[in-house]
Amino acid sequence: MNRARAILVTSVITGMLLSACGGKESATAGHQHGAESERYETTASLTVMPEFLANYTDNTQAIYATVSEVEDIIKEIKCYCGCMDEENGYHDSLHRCFIAESTDGEVKWTDHGAQCGICLTELQDAKRLQDEGKSIEEIKQFIDNKYKGAEA
Repeated sequence: MNRARAILVTSVITGMLLSACGGKESATAGHQHGAESERYETTASLTVMPEFLANYTDNTQAIYATVSEVEDIIKEIKCYCGCMDEENGYHDSLHRCFIAESTDGEVKWTDHGAQCGICLTELQDAKRLQDEGKSIEEIKQFIDNKYKGAEA
C-alpha cells in the first residue's frame, strides 16, 4: 500500500511540474507575459546577481549565474515559452527572458526566466551544449527541435 501511495504521489507531483509553464495549453497559463508582469532589478554587472533571486531556489540562482557565460548564444536563441514578441520588441530572444537591458556595464535583470521552467531549461541546455563544444548553429537547432510545439 505504501509503495502504491508513493507512486501515486510521485505521479501527481511529476504531472504538476510538467504542466507548469510548459506544453501548449499551459505555456501562457503558468505565468503572464508582458513587462507589467515582470520584476526588474539593476546590478553593476553580469556577475552581480539581482537580489530578487533570493526568493527562488538554489537551482534557479545557479542557472541565472550562467547567463554571463552564454550571453552571446542566448541572444541568438528563440524562447519557446510563449513570450516572444518580435513586432513590439518585448522578448526577441531567450536573452530577454533574463536580461531586460544592459547599458554602460550595468544590467537590468528580469525575473521572467525565474518564473518559467521552459526558459530555465532552455538556458541549461544552451550552457550544457556550449560546454560540449557545440556551435551556436548546433545549439539553435537543438533548442528548436526540442522546444518547437511547446509555445502557445
